[in-house]
Amino acid sequence: MGVLIIVLVGLWTLVPPSSSGAETPQRTQEDTATPAAGSLLTLERAIRIALTTHPLIDRAQHAKAVARAITKQSKGERYPWLEASVAGSSGSLRVVSADGRTIHDQGAHGFDLGGALPKHNQNMLTGGLLLNQLISDFGYTAHRILANEANEEFSDKQLMTHKAQVILNVQRAYLTTLLRQRQMELALSTLRARQAFRDRVSSLYRNQLKSKIDLDLLQVEVSNAEFDLLGRTNDVKQEFAALNNAMGLSISQPYQLERISAVIRVLPTLQSLVVKGLEVRPEIRGARDKVQTSDEYLKAVKALHYGSLSGVGVIGASKYFDVHDSGLQDGEVEPIWGVGGTLRFPLFSGFKVQNQIAEAAHHKGEDEQDLQQTMNEIAVQIARAYLTQNSNGQQMPVEEERVAVAREALSLAQERYKNGLAPIVEVVQSTALLFQAESRLAELQYIYVLGEAALGYATGQTYQRY
Repeated sequence: MGVLIIVLVGLWTLVPPSSSGAETPQRTQEDTATPAAGSLLTLERAIRIALTTHPLIDRAQHAKAVARAITKQSKGERYPWLEASVAGSSGSLRVVSADGRTIHDQGAHGFDLGGALPKHNQNMLTGGLLLNQLISDFGYTAHRILANEANEEFSDKQLMTHKAQVILNVQRAYLTTLLRQRQMELALSTLRARQAFRDRVSSLYRNQLKSKIDLDLLQVEVSNAEFDLLGRTNDVKQEFAALNNAMGLSISQPYQLERISAVIRVLPTLQSLVVKGLEVRPEIRGARDKVQTSDEYLKAVKALHYGSLSGVGVIGASKYFDVHDSGLQDGEVEPIWGVGGTLRFPLFSGFKVQNQIAEAAHHKGEDEQDLQQTMNEIAVQIARAYLTQNSNGQQMPVEEERVAVAREALSLAQERYKNGLAPIVEVVQSTALLFQAESRLAELQYIYVLGEAALGYATGQTYQRY
């Protein structure tokens, strides 16, 4: 009985291209469309579908848009604020104009009712335009803008991080499905080989050349192989459901997958991979952005010590009713205009500013330690992926030799049994050993190819292609 190992093709889908002259493949509508059941699904297309449909990517894109909107809000504080306002009063209340700083901080506070004045009661209606400008808050707004821009960069790195995770999950699901299919093929091949051998023994039994015990034992082995095939078939169906989930699809239909080969490659040095990973991993780049964000916030709260300077300009008109003041008549309309400025300087804030500075400083220290912890974890990830891949590459030739030996042992056992020199148990054991060796080799091939994907993820190379 000879069971051939299927040669897998297409490893290039897992290996990131060289940074020199490599172009990112263009995404087409066909690449990202949901594939039909039973159609060919390459790993490249599966990744592109996931990057288009996966909710984790959509969520990260919305978070990035939120950060961008917050940055634009903070930038708006540097520009003039023009608004129209109307206010009316009766009795001893008067209509007053808010200053520029108040309008910038709260918005929609142009003409407001002022406190009661010791004058005759009057009714008045005031309306007009107010133009206010924050002249300077001595770095508070500027550093908040820089902090929000750094936070926007952090959101972009979060999107890249989710991309890398989604790509790795698709690779794992795709390769696991290929492994289950390979195991199902081995189980089917083993079943057919045992059936063929049982039929030969059955023929020998009918000619009274072999015993009934031999035939019964082989029938048990055939039943075991059938049971194992059912389990492998169910595993394939489950893995297709997992693959669809990794692509962000709520279906469980099967596809025709492209075979992927395990080609042993010479790895770069561990130190060079660690250096490369610490430079390009989006988690580290995002952690650096967080440190910059907290540093700018620290500078912003320190600027609260210096107060703010704002200006306001007003143009409008007031109409008076039931006037008792001299110089004004009932129903008279008087124009108003004015310019002014406000300088605020905090003398004592109840230690609020000091504690805001202390809080921001601690946040910065926390983010700096998070950055160091992330760097340590990524260095360990790269080392583990590298050592595991190196070990798997060394085991591959050994497993291939085991398969060759097991196949030869089975052939010899069958020949010895045919000539009456060995019991049927030897054939059964040799068959089981060959199946185990082939299954182990298929699994190791899958582990090696997945190890390439894990190493590409750990060093931050794969996500840059998309």
